Amino acid sequence: MKTVEGKCILYGLKSYDAVINKIVEELGLMESLFDIKLILTEALTNAYKHGNNEDRNKPIIVNYSFDGINLTFEIVDCGVSEEILSIPEELKDEDILKEGGKGLFLLKCLCDKVEFFKNTLVIKKVFA
Repeated sequence: MKTVEGKCILYGLKSYDAVINKIVEELGLMESLFDIKLILTEALTNAYKHGNNEDRNKPIIVNYSFDGINLTFEIVDCGVSEEILSIPEELKDEDILKEGGKGLFLLKCLCDKVEFFKNTLVIKKVFA
């Protein structure tokens, strides 16, 4: 299979659902629509809220590639944080019902690799 690559730019989250559907269709992964939609919704929401401080004038860039086995997303926001984020290995019982704070944990559960590099979130999922 030929590698499919693409790039989308969003301002705010108004059109994120249509963008995700376009990406999934372009990648030919409609059978994985639910998982990919969940992954990208969490990643884009995180970029918008925490990286761009909910500023609709700041772009969120989504780079993606799929070679038939390896799916990679790079979500780039306008954040300037030098803070190293850690994703918990498990949620504490007292945190399970709390609102918020589970998005990155969920990404880690759904994906094979989740990494941060300054203002870029890199997500990798293997289809084997």
